[in-house]
Amino acid sequence: MFLKFKPEIKYNITLQSPSKSIWSTFKKAYLIKKNFKKFWKNFDKSKIDKELIEITNKFLNSESSDWVSKFWNHCQINHYKSIKNLDSKQLIEKNITDYARNVFFKKNDLNKVCQEININNEIKYDLFFKHKNLDYFDSISYNLATICIYLRITEFVNKYYKLINKNIYNNYSYNINIDDKILNQQLLFSLIELEKIEKIINLNNDKLNILEFGAGYGRTANLFLSLSKNIKYVIADIPPSIQISYNELKKNYPNKKLFYAFEIKDNITMRKALNENDVIFIFPHQLKFFDDKYFDLSLMIGITLEMEPKDVKRYMSFVNKLSKALYMKVFKYAGLPYSFYHVYRHNVRKDYFIYDKWKQLYLDEGLETDIVSHAGYLIT
Repeated sequence: MFLKFKPEIKYNITLQSPSKSIWSTFKKAYLIKKNFKKFWKNFDKSKIDKELIEITNKFLNSESSDWVSKFWNHCQINHYKSIKNLDSKQLIEKNITDYARNVFFKKNDLNKVCQEININNEIKYDLFFKHKNLDYFDSISYNLATICIYLRITEFVNKYYKLINKNIYNNYSYNINIDDKILNQQLLFSLIELEKIEKIINLNNDKLNILEFGAGYGRTANLFLSLSKNIKYVIADIPPSIQISYNELKKNYPNKKLFYAFEIKDNITMRKALNENDVIFIFPHQLKFFDDKYFDLSLMIGITLEMEPKDVKRYMSFVNKLSKALYMKVFKYAGLPYSFYHVYRHNVRKDYFIYDKWKQLYLDEGLETDIVSHAGYLIT
């Protein structure tokens, strides 16, 4: 009887991360307390980057700090603990773990992808190339998975390979030479997403206004900055990732104007900041300072997993108000950590508070792994 609480049984689905026992789930949902504000107040910040300290303080004093889940509090406490004694090189390696997932050759990741590969394609590659920090087994597994993904989108890679700034991906994935191209999974994942985004908007438009919720280290923003000459790109995020994406994009686009807009508190000042800059970084509550339907497209890539339902609903209301279209990438079936078996299903609109009036353009299974889903909507 109690097992009916578990979403796997209740909905006959397979979660990307299997649910735990009744007691463990109940304890995390209702008994364990996670409070990042309290942690931060008592945390030894002597070895933390000064700019990150300033951004974190501004965030915790903002309205946005109340828009985060219990799981986010848990993750941030662990993250800040882990980075306080790291040098810059070690910090990048830590960020790889937190913001850049790589796929290895496993049945539950690539079973369906392999079924759609054109086995008649002849390509050049080094399957046995060993990567730093990976043993031979994991290197071969990574290489094989990367080759399979490449074979699935070869034509699209050829179309954009020379146009995209590829430097940003190098620290977050392992490079392999395929068909005389230096490729890695983070680049291929980005191209898979770009293929879906092209079904929603024309990347060749004279002007594009893009809003991204949670940019990670900036890999998707990198696509648009590479391909679109006249663009306004807004990243709504929280620390520490908002500083990571700022630093990565600043390093890779020294001629672009990037701006932390955390102090802005009205529409007029935000319009001025948009006119004077190419990329704006804001906290989520500042979305209320943008004009209706300002954005041609909103991006939500793998960010809803840790959100409480009330926050997903809040963000979707912003999307509805501010954007003309939405691209989402989610796990097909995601269980919300630190909740009592709450689940998000990719094919159930009400789980993500998708408005009935939005026109669904597609709902596709992932090419990079069988457990993700891509969705595109036009917002009217």
